[in-house]
Amino acid sequence: MNLEPMRVFFSIWPDAAVRDELDAAAGKLHELWGGRRTRADTLHLTLVFVGEIAVNRLPNLLAAAAGVSAPKFEILFDRSDCWRHNHIAHLGASQLPPALLELVRQLETRLDVAGISFDRRPYVPHITLLRKADCLAQIENPALAPIRWPARDLVLVRSSLRSGGALYEQIGLWPLL
Repeated sequence: MNLEPMRVFFSIWPDAAVRDELDAAAGKLHELWGGRRTRADTLHLTLVFVGEIAVNRLPNLLAAAAGVSAPKFEILFDRSDCWRHNHIAHLGASQLPPALLELVRQLETRLDVAGISFDRRPYVPHITLLRKADCLAQIENPALAPIRWPARDLVLVRSSLRSGGALYEQIGLWPLL
């Protein structure tokens, strides 16, 4: 049995239609800023990044997520930007649905109760589309069609680094109400 720690995070995963729209947006931003595109199969919205966790703590993590009770919601990604400090081109939302913030709050609270540490930075919801982007060629909020993303499930993802990039494996899924 493999007892190596695993790297995990909670996220919202797009359906095929939203994934295709996000991938098309990545192509348009790539024309402006270059860089390395995020693979379409790895596009997601991170909710809470847990990071490294011992395999024997996985049941506690799954139980914490199972206790979350949050409604379905929709996010309108209507902003694009490029962070100069880390060369990440991303999509963001000018208005955050209260249900998204409540979902993150519930996850963080349940993780605290379970004694599971996580990244406590202020939550900035975004979809990473490019890495190593040339953000100096700054174009303020390039015109892209807004993308409506219906959030229907909470997903726990295991991230493994491979030579071809990150491999994401969904290891838990809970429907939102």
